[in-house]
Amino acid sequence: MDVYRPLRATLFFYEVFRVLLLVVLLFIMSMEGFASGAFFPYLVFLSANALFPLMALFVWLRPQEYRNYLTLYMAGKFIAMASFFAWELFTTREFPGMENIAKGMILLGGSVFISVADIFSIGGAWTLNNKIRGGGI
Repeated sequence: MDVYRPLRATLFFYEVFRVLLLVVLLFIMSMEGFASGAFFPYLVFLSANALFPLMALFVWLRPQEYRNYLTLYMAGKFIAMASFFAWELFTTREFPGMENIAKGMILLGGSVFISVADIFSIGGAWTLNNKIRGGGI
């Protein structure tokens, strides 16, 4: 009986949700400059994150064949989190005014959610990696 199958499925569905959430957050951040092409630099960050759902899908469907993807998945998550925090640190301008407070709170909430959920996904991938390497799956 494969008790880790729900964990693998959860990783996949989280990654799909995460990419969709990133699209929404990046669109909100660049609504003012969307027509002028200001959305393009953000797509560079998003495009690399589109690989996480694929890795999670492959590990969900065939964990023995794609077990090496888990190490790549965890490394990519650490790099994505570090670049995300650095990006937020260096692109933070003044605190949004009262007219943009809802936009600022949505962005802050989405960022915190993604960060916490990524920490849990790294833990789940680490658990799967240890179980697969030990021959449990």
